[in-house]
Amino acid sequence: MAERKLKGVPLSAGVGMGRVLLLRSVPFEATGGEIDQDERVKELERFVAAHKEAKERLLALKKNAEGNLPQEEIGILEAHLLMIDDPMLIGGIKELIAKGKPARDAIVEKTEELRAMLENLPDPYMRERAVDIEDVGLRLFRALLGIPELDLSATTEPIVLAAEELTPSETAGLKPDRVAAIVTARGGATSHAAIIAKALGIPAVSGISIKELRDKTPAIVYGDDGTVILNPSEETIQRTKRQIQHIAAEKQKLASIVNLPAETKDGVRLELWGNIASPEEADGARASGGTGIGLFRTEFLYMDRPEPPTEEEQLDAYAKALKAMDDRPVVIRTLDVGGDKEIPYLSIEKEGNPFLGYRAIRLCLENEGLFLTQLRALLRSSIYGKLWIMFPMISSLWEVQQAKEILEKAKAQLKNEGKGFDEDIKVGIMIETPAAALISKELAAEVDFFSIGTNDLTQYTLAVDRTNQRVNRWFDSFHPAVLRLIAMTAEGAHAHNIDLGVCGEMAGEELAIPIFAGLGFDELSMAPARILWQKRTLRAITSKWAKETVAQALTLSSAQEVRTFLKACLDEIIPTANRGNSQT
Repeated sequence: MAERKLKGVPLSAGVGMGRVLLLRSVPFEATGGEIDQDERVKELERFVAAHKEAKERLLALKKNAEGNLPQEEIGILEAHLLMIDDPMLIGGIKELIAKGKPARDAIVEKTEELRAMLENLPDPYMRERAVDIEDVGLRLFRALLGIPELDLSATTEPIVLAAEELTPSETAGLKPDRVAAIVTARGGATSHAAIIAKALGIPAVSGISIKELRDKTPAIVYGDDGTVILNPSEETIQRTKRQIQHIAAEKQKLASIVNLPAETKDGVRLELWGNIASPEEADGARASGGTGIGLFRTEFLYMDRPEPPTEEEQLDAYAKALKAMDDRPVVIRTLDVGGDKEIPYLSIEKEGNPFLGYRAIRLCLENEGLFLTQLRALLRSSIYGKLWIMFPMISSLWEVQQAKEILEKAKAQLKNEGKGFDEDIKVGIMIETPAAALISKELAAEVDFFSIGTNDLTQYTLAVDRTNQRVNRWFDSFHPAVLRLIAMTAEGAHAHNIDLGVCGEMAGEELAIPIFAGLGFDELSMAPARILWQKRTLRAITSKWAKETVAQALTLSSAQEVRTFLKACLDEIIPTANRGNSQT
């Protein structure tokens, strides 16, 4: 058969080659039946047994994954373990059985009800969590029907696993030595399945109709640009094999630069830091060559509990991360939640568009007690390392001034109580709204550093929900409007000589290296797995070349033009085949 090329959405970088294996499952559907009073007790007993088995399977999966996945990804499975005991799900299923629904139907009905509720929320992150609740429901469903777990132990050659959508737990159970790549019809770049695929190093592409695929068809998957080639020609196969060999060789070379500085050939240094969501991940960032933590998300402390975390609980978490980094900078972002997340004790009303609503710094300024507790814990933790405090979602000078006033109040309280803290803590803000970028010179006069959140800056600038596949192709951080706001922010930071960093996904994109190096950034913070790749590229260029390159890029009129231009420039320095695990 002739070679055929399909185009999808890139989820996880890399190149994979193997034969297609279509993942088929029993339709997750209700029968529409009813059971009489005498049958309800037995059906409830069947469900209780299925619940026990599903939970045991999930516990076993978590145990097996602990040696293969970082803590953040293990946390996804831990969240599923909480969901599988959630009273809304389990209690709801039992209630439906008591009313005469067969256990199968009760599982499907309650799961779909909760999934629909999440899918209708305005927050993209919460919409992605709809997949997680379905994952748990499917586990109960399969355990009830006696359907075994996905087992690829009998496979003797690399496969390209294809499915409508892989659940997070299915992805976590995959072995990179057996699964060369993943192709799905659905699934966003921020889905848990995509996050896990990246952590495992398995190339993944979504947006490919499964109807286009057949079992055992030879396929090549390019996770970098979303290309899938079916029935590749011998020439394509040989070219891809050479590329895979280059990637493997480049990965081996990376180990040799772990302890080398992240600097250009002419000696201009950029610190490469890691983004983390829990203190346990700090060790991984350091092991990957990270010289700091550029974003420590604190939301995990506030979720899935009936009351806010205490000062001591927060102190313990922050201190762990600071100790792990051994006096390297740790940038901790203050609470960034809003009406899109269910936090009962905050009593936040549902909003039509919570991304533009009552959230982050806005919420903290109006809940001073909550904010003050976090700031006290942060200040106290500063004796254990090099802490930088960062305020999110800034859009005005007034917000920064108010936040700093509350910070000073926290300092005064601790002094009165005789509790120590570092007096020289740096205080900064995230630049993630166009408003903040436009007034960056004024904001820079009030803070010690900027960190650009490119995900939200792009989303707000282009009015594009990046998790909505209908508009996904309009979301691109290389859009000239976004680049010009980044350049404007750099100018504002340089005017007051403050530290300038970036902590969004763009920091880990190879094509962005000449932009950030050319604009005079000080730090790039990214997923730890990307640090060495970015260091390798940085060490191959000069600052002079980067300045000339970004100057030309800023004159271009479309994101595609920018990407094509930057790729051509980098190809002259590092050929594409040698760049390996790039995100271009």
